[in-house]
Amino acid sequence: MSEFVDCLWIHESYGGAHARERVLPTATVDLVFSHRPDRGVAATVAGPRSESVELDTSQPFSACGAHFKPGGASLFLRAPASEFRDRIVDLDLLWGPMAHSLGAQLWEAPTAEGRLRILEQTLQSRMSSESSGHPAVRYAVTVIERSAGTCPIGAVAGKIGLSSRRFLDLFRAEVGLSPKAFSRMRRFSAALAAIDGTTEVDWTNIALSCGYFDQAHFNHDFRSFCGLTPTQYLRDRASPTHVIVDR
Repeated sequence: MSEFVDCLWIHESYGGAHARERVLPTATVDLVFSHRPDRGVAATVAGPRSESVELDTSQPFSACGAHFKPGGASLFLRAPASEFRDRIVDLDLLWGPMAHSLGAQLWEAPTAEGRLRILEQTLQSRMSSESSGHPAVRYAVTVIERSAGTCPIGAVAGKIGLSSRRFLDLFRAEVGLSPKAFSRMRRFSAALAAIDGTTEVDWTNIALSCGYFDQAHFNHDFRSFCGLTPTQYLRDRASPTHVIVDR
């Protein structure tokens, strides 16, 4: 299962110190079970995004879920990842009543470890044996990730042996984004990783080292994905992918 799932995660009593957070896109799919005392349990699929979304953190809540590797979610959800692009979908639309019963089981478990164990066992039972994804898509994702989004898509496609249209359709179905959009997201993620933990940043150096033509292109992508300038992000970030909106 580790070939398709990046990690299982859990947060206990998250939020409460400020009203909202901006969650930055990661170009991947998450399965999310959240519990709020006033709302009960919600089970959703957060699709691959190319823009940020806002999260209500005015009241503490708990959540757990699975963070899939690019192209890995379709084997468990039994649907193309492209159907979830820039969307948050109720899991019961895909798994039926099982989604609600699983959410209840997770929050009946007495420990965090127990919740993650239940989630892992469920994913193992839901894992499709029909396909592990097209090898051309796996190759493309590997090349793009290893180059942190700097390898030209034309060079990747040229080594696959498929028509451009066929490659594009396969990639979108499995990853949820086009190869170009996925590559841009990986370059953006590399920039965020490069400034993680720093307070003084040479933005021109970051832009060039992460493969941007110049700082203007970097700033354009940053605003597009983050909705903020690099300086605003640096000032208000709570983590690499979360930015405080209201303190």
